[in-house]
Amino acid sequence: MISRGRSRGFTLVELLVVIAIIGILIALLLPAVQAAREAARRSQCTNNLKQLGLAVHNYADVHKVFPPKKSGTQAGGCALCNGAFGSGWMRLLPFYEQQALYSVWSSAQTFGPTTYTPFGPCMWDAVAGNYQPYFQQVATLLCPTDGTAAKKGAGDRGRTNYMFSLGDGVSTSLQNGANAQCRGPFGNYNIVFTFADIRDGSANTAMLSERLFAADSWIVREGNAYNVASLTTSPGLCYATVDPANPKRFVAGTAVTNWGGRYDHGSASHLAFNTVLPPNGPACGSTNNDDSSDGVWPPTSYHPGGVNVTMCDASVRFISETIDAGNAMATPPTAATGASPYGVWGAVGSRAGGEPLGNF
Repeated sequence: MISRGRSRGFTLVELLVVIAIIGILIALLLPAVQAAREAARRSQCTNNLKQLGLAVHNYADVHKVFPPKKSGTQAGGCALCNGAFGSGWMRLLPFYEQQALYSVWSSAQTFGPTTYTPFGPCMWDAVAGNYQPYFQQVATLLCPTDGTAAKKGAGDRGRTNYMFSLGDGVSTSLQNGANAQCRGPFGNYNIVFTFADIRDGSANTAMLSERLFAADSWIVREGNAYNVASLTTSPGLCYATVDPANPKRFVAGTAVTNWGGRYDHGSASHLAFNTVLPPNGPACGSTNNDDSSDGVWPPTSYHPGGVNVTMCDASVRFISETIDAGNAMATPPTAATGASPYGVWGAVGSRAGGEPLGNF
């Protein structure tokens, strides 16, 4: 008589052990996959900032000066000029492979019922609603770690994660006029500098960095508190807008807005950063006017631990959010030269501070 062996399957205990092992492997593998993806995103962000830094250099080779962060046409009303609010990114378009878009912006165009003069209308005027160059999205201006910025709707203005450095100054009144005492390599209104003005050395002076798009204005790294008094004397007062029970968000009841992240608008609140509060710190404006507000606008990102910064020599460095930022309650400097009160971070921003940096 032939006995037939009975096939043996997994017991319940064995099955549970296998499932547990698979769960452990997934738990170990998932962070590694996420870290690898973020490393790739950060690398792409670094590459974008490198290309934009080279664009500034190429512009300077042609024009012998850095581009103005904010400038443009002023003849006529807002339907006929951009009020000198044309942004540095629009002026630089041909230098980061966007000649076709620059050609549209710099020539007369008809959209809908309106014919626009070269360099377009004011960004805030209702007539700008038909002006298509303001709604274009340039991929080079987006950091892939900020996934929200890329989700632009057809009716949204073109976005940017990349900002120009104003150095360690706070008052935008010091960024205006022919004799402005600007601390960084860019001013606010028609102000330009040359490489000779970067007296601290191009490898030691910040030129560009990044800022998150404000998908949620209540998030400290994204939004901007405004109507914060005394920023021009004690910028550290901005920290009072942060909820101590939840440091990722502003205090309930704070006036917040989504200034920042429009590539067409040349105002400091939209297109600049300063080196006063450290990276990933809160942003604050002194008024509710996005153009005339003084303010602190630190660079922010979702890269773990800090932000990418392009130096004036076009190299890109990763700056830790724990970098020495000195005394946040110190009065901001008002002279173009002299040491920064904001530690190593302030010194990185100043173009002619004369501070010894060492390794940072």
